[in-house]
Amino acid sequence: MFKSHKIKTVYTAFLYFVLATLSGISCSKDQAFDLFVDNSLQDYFDRFVVEGAKRNVTVDYEAARVSGYIKEINTPNVIGQCAHDPKKPNTVIVDRTYWNNGTDLEKEFLVFHELGHCVLNREHLDEADARGNCISIMTSGSAQCRINYTMETRDKLLDELFKK
Repeated sequence: MFKSHKIKTVYTAFLYFVLATLSGISCSKDQAFDLFVDNSLQDYFDRFVVEGAKRNVTVDYEAARVSGYIKEINTPNVIGQCAHDPKKPNTVIVDRTYWNNGTDLEKEFLVFHELGHCVLNREHLDEADARGNCISIMTSGSAQCRINYTMETRDKLLDELFKK
């Protein structure tokens, strides 16, 4: 009887160990990524969700694992980026100096462009219309077309951004 009790105790301890290990693995997977969006960017992230919904596109930042930060970007001529890292797969980074001096539409354009990369998996598109204006918010800014993001052109450019 002592031997049987000892085996049950060892078996129970082993079972608890396995369960604790498995629950630790599943918890660490869920906790490996914490979603963070800088307060200054939140309104623009929210607008992106609304504009996507108007065009039947569901934006799910948790599923896309997107964070957003305002930081100094020291690379010349770079004002925003969608960075990919195994620990934080999709990180929108906006240059602090640009952010502090930009208008509301300029900020929206930049954030939507970077979310286009991070959430919609869009690449750059530098095509121009007959007037030389960019047909997409996803332009690289390489001067192959002129950026003309205004209240008059906004809807058309957002339609193109969220096209499937």
